[in-house]
Amino acid sequence: MERRAAAATAALLLLSFAPLPAIAADAAPTAAPASTARPFLRGVVVSCPRYGEVWGSAHMSDSLRELKRLGVEWVAIHPYAGVRRDGSIRFHPADERAYLARAVEIARAEGMELFWKPHLAYWGSFAWRGDIDFGDDEAAWRRFFDGYRDFIVDQALFAERAGVKLFAVGVELERTTAREAEWRRILAAVRAVYRGRLTYAANWDGLDRVPFWEALDAIGVHAYFPLVEADDPDGATLARAWDAPLARLAELSARAGGKPVLFAEIGYNRSPDAARRPWEYRMEDTAAARRLRARLIAAAIDRVEAAPLVEGMFWWKWIPGPDRRDRDFSMKDPEAREVLARRWAPAAGVPAGSPR
Repeated sequence: MERRAAAATAALLLLSFAPLPAIAADAAPTAAPASTARPFLRGVVVSCPRYGEVWGSAHMSDSLRELKRLGVEWVAIHPYAGVRRDGSIRFHPADERAYLARAVEIARAEGMELFWKPHLAYWGSFAWRGDIDFGDDEAAWRRFFDGYRDFIVDQALFAERAGVKLFAVGVELERTTAREAEWRRILAAVRAVYRGRLTYAANWDGLDRVPFWEALDAIGVHAYFPLVEADDPDGATLARAWDAPLARLAELSARAGGKPVLFAEIGYNRSPDAARRPWEYRMEDTAAARRLRARLIAAAIDRVEAAPLVEGMFWWKWIPGPDRRDRDFSMKDPEAREVLARRWAPAAGVPAGSPR
């Protein structure tokens, strides 16, 4: 694209993300103007306590029915492979995991769409996925990319056969994306077997380190953007705080040829620090923390769904069935469910009196 055309596109995109009036957490949602109305992927990440067996269980059916009542139309699941310090990747073929096929059947039976989002299990080898790095060990890098290509192509083949419409070729692999040639070979291998839409899910602070956005169908972001430093910010303040992240995403989209943006993951904990550091796992189960979380979820839905270039959002997280590990970021919590229902399913009969 010529420089002048790119600049014009960027200007238009920035205008499309102009600040919107703040909407209180308990306000009734309003319909989008006809000129901006478009399909929006209203999603939740359905996680698991171990390696995903619960996705094929009766608890999954119950969860999808409940999520549907809250207005959720898409669910993301994240089949695992394991990564070791030497770069090797261990995984079982998707066809050998009956719970994955069963998850597809359950989603189809409940009328839900699937976002297939394979993850690398880093536990015991790295601090998190963004730390996966092999330095100057070229043999480890070769093992990693060869093994990862085998894993992600196997998952893509499964997703293609299952009719899954949206697929992530990678998630938070921040220190690997500089190896552009290897990643483009992976993209080509996935495109060869999968005809749906492709994204890559970058952490919010790693967006500019992905050199292949234009080769994908959407810019995926784990949208844990820090919003405000203030204690106990109100809904209007939180809504305005989305101006900067949305403008940044508009600029990135312009550089990538106008690709849409997908919030492949977003979430908030019950914490007084949730607006400052939304990625942290520290919890404080107080009335003030619950109110702040409700405001954060409401502000994100109001601003993001109204932003023309953002095509959807997936809330982290919902674990089917009872599980002692389902505490942090749980979208089963009353304040999270209530805001979802008010924004996405106003006919669901949610009681009045949402936290604000």
